[in-house]
Amino acid sequence: MRRGQRWFATERLALWMWLVGFAVYQMHPYNDPDTPWHLGAGRYMLQHHVVPTTDPFSWTAHGQPWVTQEWLFEVVFAWLANHFGFAGPWVMQVAIHTVTVLVLYRIGTRVSHGHRVMAALAAIAATLVPLIFWTMRPQMVSYMMFSVFLWILQRVREGATRVLWLVPPLMLVWANAHGSSSIGIVMLLLEVLLSFLPPIGRFTGFTLPRGARWKLLLAAAAGLLAGLINPNGIKAYTYALLSTNTLMTDNIMEWHSPNFHIDSFKYGVLPFLIVCFLILLGRSRTIPWRETLYFGGCFAVALVYQRFIPYLCISAAPLMARLLADWWRVLLNPSRWLRAFNGIVMAGTLGYLLWFLPDVRGDVDQHMDAGAYPVAAVNWMLEHGLNGKLVNGYEYGGYLIYRGVPTFVDGRTDIYLQNSVFSDYLAIRNVWWNCPDLLNQYGFQVALFPSGFPIVTYLEHDPDWHVAFRGDGAEVLVRNDFRPAGG
Repeated sequence: MRRGQRWFATERLALWMWLVGFAVYQMHPYNDPDTPWHLGAGRYMLQHHVVPTTDPFSWTAHGQPWVTQEWLFEVVFAWLANHFGFAGPWVMQVAIHTVTVLVLYRIGTRVSHGHRVMAALAAIAATLVPLIFWTMRPQMVSYMMFSVFLWILQRVREGATRVLWLVPPLMLVWANAHGSSSIGIVMLLLEVLLSFLPPIGRFTGFTLPRGARWKLLLAAAAGLLAGLINPNGIKAYTYALLSTNTLMTDNIMEWHSPNFHIDSFKYGVLPFLIVCFLILLGRSRTIPWRETLYFGGCFAVALVYQRFIPYLCISAAPLMARLLADWWRVLLNPSRWLRAFNGIVMAGTLGYLLWFLPDVRGDVDQHMDAGAYPVAAVNWMLEHGLNGKLVNGYEYGGYLIYRGVPTFVDGRTDIYLQNSVFSDYLAIRNVWWNCPDLLNQYGFQVALFPSGFPIVTYLEHDPDWHVAFRGDGAEVLVRNDFRPAGG
């Protein structure tokens, strides 16, 4: 197909529609509990020109060590929000996603021997299935880097070992943008180990070019050293150790096993996995060891911690593109009429994007979901000078940081695992046997929780407390003997 005609090829139509669809979808207001505190932390760093190594945001852990795993993402996030409003971070989110999809598409095209349609469909599924995880948070960078490292390894396998020079600068960015950068080093080392696997049954091994193993090991060492250039040193690589803390894994949703009763898992992730396994089981020809083990390993980890589902879907893209390389190759040469139809659809999709583009206007404040965050409640608290010792719901902590209100607990869970604050929070929220003693011990004067929480019901019936504000699913309760500033 001539280059001019390829602009309206089927694979480009599919990629274009998904990338535009994602861009429009991400115009919705922020509703992830951690997004506000990442923005608040970024603004703090821009204002003070320092990456904090101790906590500046809570009143329970103030001054205690804080490993700022994602400082680079937060600073870029805040800078874009300050200069361009909501549109700035939206463009960053769309750009990171676009790079991820296009990199997976390039990998799929190579491993499928040019089946661009299957490569495009596999790349689309890799981010469409785990869409709920693609929120405005630093893990987006990790998803992109995981995809880029898969591409680097594919190019090394093809003999282009010069791409390994990209490893140190990529690790420098990854280690300062998200706490999962150790994945990149593991991938390089794993590539060396997998290259020794012999063919077994239908599973085929692969060979690396001469000298590639040493180059991979050197790249891993250089990448490891580059990643140490961060405000936290070796601690940038130790985030994964949090998975050994049962207090956190038992109580933080993203560390739970997947709940297939949730619609997005039941009707998205589960059917995707069923299709992948059916293709693997029904394949009568050879199956690649490397891609299969990546998929299987990510599947095993994702069954334990649902936060790894995006990696599972990304690892499935090269595998599915390769296994389906001999399916429907007729789609690679669309007729003139089909190309014309594709062009019309692409133009219509562009119009769809332009129609909704005004929705990204305005400051970030205007794009905070009032149903997900206690916007009205915090406004009321600030207007009435409720600056006393606050006990707050964990899911509200990020928004409180964004608004400059000292928190009792928030999404930076690792800080509160250093002392008893997180376990005390669970006891207070769920009104365990020691809840009354903890209320007196901390000397709380204000409480902010979602309506219906056990602690809300408890305080509503406590004669020493009263409901001061109720709205948008949040309640502010105040101790009767507390006198607000200026009150």
